[in-house]
Amino acid sequence: MPKVIACVDAHVHLHPCYDPDELLQNAYDNLAAATERAGRSAPKAYFLLLAECAPDDGFAALRSLADGHSRADAASGLRLRRWAIAPTGEPISVVARQGGREVFIVAGRQVACLEGLEVLVLGTTRRFDDGRPIRDVLQESDALGVPRVIPWGPGKWFFRRGRLLNELVAEFRKPTLFLGDEGGRPAFWGYPQHFAHAARLGVRDLPGTDPLPFPHDVQKVGRMGLEVRIDLHPDRPGESLLRALTQGGAPLERFATLEPPLRFVRNQIGMQLRKRLHA
Repeated sequence: MPKVIACVDAHVHLHPCYDPDELLQNAYDNLAAATERAGRSAPKAYFLLLAECAPDDGFAALRSLADGHSRADAASGLRLRRWAIAPTGEPISVVARQGGREVFIVAGRQVACLEGLEVLVLGTTRRFDDGRPIRDVLQESDALGVPRVIPWGPGKWFFRRGRLLNELVAEFRKPTLFLGDEGGRPAFWGYPQHFAHAARLGVRDLPGTDPLPFPHDVQKVGRMGLEVRIDLHPDRPGESLLRALTQGGAPLERFATLEPPLRFVRNQIGMQLRKRLHA
């Protein structure tokens, strides 16, 4: 198996408002730029780890495209003009290709928990119910042996939930548990102290962009993430990456382009309006 540097955005959504060709092109370009800035000369592999919400199943649509099911393509609304999707030898990943470009896409879910925190369960197609206590979600997902990430969000780690987060890190710490920085964190918002506290307990940061459901946010996919050296099995890219993340303590080197302040304010206002409209 070749040794490569995996460049990974570990928190991606396939929102319906996105042009999927644009998402894949932005992801490839941004991930490639991150490795170029670091001066990496080793072979590289680019990954997007999906974190899909309860009603969404974009990965199933991608798998249908990979298997050549055009009817499923029409039903899902997922249409590609420039990029093509191909299967891998495992059920949790597909590969997107365009010319000589290649991006591996790995399945995963985002679970909204009772306490107002979220858990990303990466590298699985298994579904989880929203609204359950976060301890129950962490206990249930632990048996899968895949990365579980508690992602940062504006205001989500303050006060009672901040204290709960520290308890969870101490209670569930193991190589499969991570915290997750997000590309929506603005440049004026310092790196939260919870990451340093968790690191002292062996719980690492698994960052990703977490693009919001606005057409302009598709541009930032791939701007935040990590690099890690992996042994890449050509037919099982997802398993290769997950093994490196959860076993052996491989160094994770983060990269980040934080949100400009005006874009952060715009997005937060948009999310509040969106929530009120849906309510």
